[in-house]
Amino acid sequence: MHIKKPIYVLLLLLILSACAGAEVKTDAIPAGQKALDFTLPDQSGKMWTLSETLKDYNAVVVAFYPKDDTGA
Repeated sequence: MHIKKPIYVLLLLLILSACAGAEVKTDAIPAGQKALDFTLPDQSGKMWTLSETLKDYNAVVVAFYPKDDTGA
């Protein structure tokens, strides 16, 4: 049991150090710039258009999460 804990810590540090050099692409968008209109399906397949959604709300948050662990 005493040997397993340092091995797990070393594995975690190795994984974190490998990820530390990963390049993340970010595009800075100036404040106040309007987003282009787009249409995307939600998790149920219903199509959502940004301009239609903004008729009912003052602002929206668009989040993207890849199909991680979904088998797809």
